[in-house]
Amino acid sequence: MLARSLLKNTTRCTLASTRAFHVSAPAKANVEAEVKCRELLDKLPTLEFLFQNEDGSKRTPSDAELKTIAYLNTYSKERKLSLFEQLFTFPKKYEDLYLKNDSDLYKLKASSGLIIDKIPYEDTATGEIKWKVVRDGEEKEGWENLAHILFVPAFVFLAVTVFFRDDMDVTEWAKRELLYRVKAKAQDENDTAVLDTFEKYGSDPTSYKFDLAGFDKNDDVIVERILSGEYDKLAKLKVKQAKVDA
Repeated sequence: MLARSLLKNTTRCTLASTRAFHVSAPAKANVEAEVKCRELLDKLPTLEFLFQNEDGSKRTPSDAELKTIAYLNTYSKERKLSLFEQLFTFPKKYEDLYLKNDSDLYKLKASSGLIIDKIPYEDTATGEIKWKVVRDGEEKEGWENLAHILFVPAFVFLAVTVFFRDDMDVTEWAKRELLYRVKAKAQDENDTAVLDTFEKYGSDPTSYKFDLAGFDKNDDVIVERILSGEYDKLAKLKVKQAKVDA
């Protein structure tokens, strides 16, 4: 039973480690301390309602309760047992006590750290009650800050790129498409004169002269298909063909 609890404790320690505010060396099992821990836990109200009432209204713990909570929060970090200690050195008759304390201390930590934005703890050097400010979900996983560091610049870069991009209008795209068709046909027919022209001037439409008024009927059909949105790239750029028919 204790062995099973070790896995649970390990998970809890991982989740709670980011909230740690007091560092101390692990102590060996102390039955008297566990008994005292149980007595203090039993004196507290329902652990889920330390800082708020059942109706959701705010509850302010008394000074005595705060001191008890601070002591228990500190003690919960000093009672870690190794697997060997749990299985072989901890008295079996106190096993249930240890497990119950472990469960309630976890509830206490959850109540202190998740319901409010401050965790009371005791300064072991002075015995003074202090508060550790922790906001709900602030450090749960540990990757949020990295996500912000990477995501925000990437989003800004994308926004700037989209805003300042040089959009290609339909006419220019149609010209590029026609040039592509001419080049493809020249490659199929091995028209070296046309291919040499493309080699010299490239595929930039501004390097060529287009006599749009001189298109024959077949050219009109090609342009009409391009501008009508037949291709996926122009699905949102459909235009009326009134001018084409004219």
